[in-house]
This record gives sequence, C-alpha cells and structure tokens, in this order.
Amino acid sequence: MTDDVKTHVKSKTTWTRLIYLILYAITYRVAGIVLFAITILQFIKALLTGSPFAQLQSFGGSLAEYNKETVAYLSYQSDEKPFPIAPCPPQNPPSASTTDDVIIVAESVEEKPKNPRTARPKKIDSDDTGTGSA
Repeated sequence: MTDDVKTHVKSKTTWTRLIYLILYAITYRVAGIVLFAITILQFIKALLTGSPFAQLQSFGGSLAEYNKETVAYLSYQSDEKPFPIAPCPPQNPPSASTTDDVIIVAESVEEKPKNPRTARPKKIDSDDTGTGSA
C-alpha cells in the first residue's frame, strides 16, 4: 500500500463519514416510505374532494428538499450533512394558482414569394453597383 492509502484508511474522518453514510442511507429509506404514505393520502383526498391537503403539499416540498440534500451527501457531491445536523429545509406553502399561465410570443416573419418567377426583380440604384465604394 502506498502512504496515501494508509493515511486515508487510518483517517478518523473517513470512518466518521462511513457512520454518517449508513445513518443517512437509513433516513433516506424512511423518507421514501413517508413519501409513499403522503402520496396515498394526497390521492385519496384529491379523489374525494378534488384538491389535495395544502399542509401535506408544503411538507412534501420540504421532504423533497431534504431528499435532495441527503442524496448530495451520500453521493459525495456535498460535505454538508443534512437534517438533523443541519437545519431542516423550510416548508414553502403551495402556490395559490394551480393553473399554468402560458404566454406565446410570435415573431413576425417576412413573407417570401411562393413562386420566384412571379416575384418582381429588385431594382438596382445607380449608386448600388456593388463595387464597394461609398
């Protein structure tokens, strides 16, 4: 083994990270079960009343952010530990409007003649000879 490998194997931070990885992997799985329960409750509420629970929507957004932070830590994209070490992601209330507003912007396009034989040729001014003198 090289000296770098020995240093990393003996490093306390490497083994501490392993413990955190195991604990956060467990919490990620539990969060998946909670998400499944929220999904079922939201579907049943929407089926019976036509709209989901607003509080569960807010909690679901917070849970999604927590899952994002957990995956980033587990995949070594981030060294910041998620909740409960860091603060819990904020619960954002669902937006009041559930419809998507679409704005379509059309550009004006110059119409080209369909048949080049019927189009009039462009007149060339006496100053526009194409010699490049201005």
